[in-house]
Amino acid sequence: MVKVDQKTTDLIAGWRIRDALAAHPLLGGPTADIHILAHYDGIVLNGWALDDRVLRLAIHLARRAAGKRAIQPCLRTDRFC
Repeated sequence: MVKVDQKTTDLIAGWRIRDALAAHPLLGGPTADIHILAHYDGIVLNGWALDDRVLRLAIHLARRAAGKRAIQPCLRTDRFC
């Protein structure tokens, strides 16, 4: 599941990244829980992913959708961490 955080200040970028991540079948279901916090100076991804492959996929798709904005991935592969 991919969500845009309520504290986001740049909703357009947040929803654009959310749409890019949620459109992928591995990220739209129970294999990931990612919260996107988008600001005008950067994007933060918080949450977990099932494994390293899904984690790298989420970061790659977010970087493509974010354009020139910096992405700070705070993702882990253990949901109980």
